[in-house]
Amino acid sequence: MLVVSLSFLAGAARSADTLTLAASEYPPYMSSQMANGGVAVAIVREAFRRAGYSAKTIYLPWARAVSEARDGHLDGIVGLWTTPERQRVFLFSQAFLDNHIGFFKRRDDGIRYRALADLKPYTIGIVRGYANSETFDAARLKTDETLSDASNLAKLAAHHIDLALIDRGVANYLLDGSLAALAPKLEWLPPAVVVYPMRLGIAKRQPQAAKRIQDFNRGLDAMRQDGTLDKMLKQARI
Repeated sequence: MLVVSLSFLAGAARSADTLTLAASEYPPYMSSQMANGGVAVAIVREAFRRAGYSAKTIYLPWARAVSEARDGHLDGIVGLWTTPERQRVFLFSQAFLDNHIGFFKRRDDGIRYRALADLKPYTIGIVRGYANSETFDAARLKTDETLSDASNLAKLAAHHIDLALIDRGVANYLLDGSLAALAPKLEWLPPAVVVYPMRLGIAKRQPQAAKRIQDFNRGLDAMRQDGTLDKMLKQARI
């Protein structure tokens, strides 16, 4: 792997460190099957590159990715949402994208809502095993389980459900790719139920955790300032 050097502040150059980061299969954000590793992985890699680091990614099942990063076996984890439990063991970077979790509907349906209670007449498709937000669960809406996001969107297009609860970026990725035939039939229904800022996490037990988070944030700021971050998000339809 190439070693990158970068001068900071007073102009002193230093050799890059090489970091190994955990990620999981969650396209378009993270995927070993995508050329850039997924937009979240690509953003993290570029921010670290600008800070003088080389970063490689290992894709693991999500629970294992979190535990390997938490226990310090890997240098960090891409795509972590903050929770009180995680904040006890991880240092978090600035957010580099937002996950918008909400509904897709059929274009020819006139469904609108201001509060989740407005959706009580409708059947909402959810994915079995996903942890939905407390706000959604508290609304006690009528739901129908399926095995995947792709199946959920297919059921929506086929009029088997009225709405599909899904991450907007995931839905756009599927409708741009394997479910392209359904794209003319479906659309996002604002507002999002919940928005989760996505961050890089590094375990507090890592000796250089604070410095690496600081350096990453500096690289991310540079990407914001020159428009690179916005360009990458727009290309991924995030």
